[in-house]
Amino acid sequence: MVSEYGFLYSFPWMMFSKSFAKEIFGNSTNRLISLLFLIFSCSEYRKVLKTEGYEKKLKAAIEYYENDEFFKASTLFSDIKPLVKGSEESETVDFYFAYTLYELKQFDKSAKYFKGFIELFSRSEKVVEAEYLYAISLYKTSPNSNLDQSSTVEAISAVQNFINKYPYSEYSIDANNIIDELQVKLETKNFENAKQYYKTRNYKSAIIAFNNFENDFPDSSFNEEGGYLKILSQYLISINSFENLQKERFKETIDFYIDFIDKYPTSPFQSEAEKMYVESLNLLTKFAEQKK
Repeated sequence: MVSEYGFLYSFPWMMFSKSFAKEIFGNSTNRLISLLFLIFSCSEYRKVLKTEGYEKKLKAAIEYYENDEFFKASTLFSDIKPLVKGSEESETVDFYFAYTLYELKQFDKSAKYFKGFIELFSRSEKVVEAEYLYAISLYKTSPNSNLDQSSTVEAISAVQNFINKYPYSEYSIDANNIIDELQVKLETKNFENAKQYYKTRNYKSAIIAFNNFENDFPDSSFNEEGGYLKILSQYLISINSFENLQKERFKETIDFYIDFIDKYPTSPFQSEAEKMYVESLNLLTKFAEQKK
């Protein structure tokens, strides 16, 4: 037996025809049955699409949704949306439509429609789930760390707003894990941008960039490497400076080292950093002796 919209519940006639068909088609029986069911299902779907009004379409859309046929459900919900605007069914249709887009991995669109749902139905019992899925949709659009991270910033804001608003939600643990993941991605992008100045030997800009990174992300694990690269950048500036500028610049190298070793006394960069510190001290001693 088939539902009104083509879903299989039981197939007594097919069970009968299966034994009959097996004698004729052998091992191809299952494929034949699947093909017949697909043809019948598609035919019913086309009939529903052509139906006037929204009642049958809504019933079919929900049925398709519950059977994980999200493309068909999404198409029907899209047709129904303008027809039920302002009615009691609007809340249901808007939520399911956004959800089908999410299931179809159309995350830009699902974010848009979940946001619209939240604005229209702020008192809905579905609003917590909608706000979570809105944030997750934005999270899903966040690109790799080597690309522009504007959408990552937007996703972090949305997820953090959700956590602040619903700290004891069933989704809160997942939301906190997502925040951590997005934060690392954002830190990675910004730190690589700062390192780019060092790699291109623009050492003064590198020092400024590492300082800005530390101000923006004070708890980042990248700050240890950034602190070491500041010492290295300042040291390279110093040894390549005119002699009359070297004294002050080596002093800055020493200051960077002292600050670094206070923060990271067991750093794996300590040995290399110490070499630059000792060399800077020796050169300052040499400068002092030359003045005598």
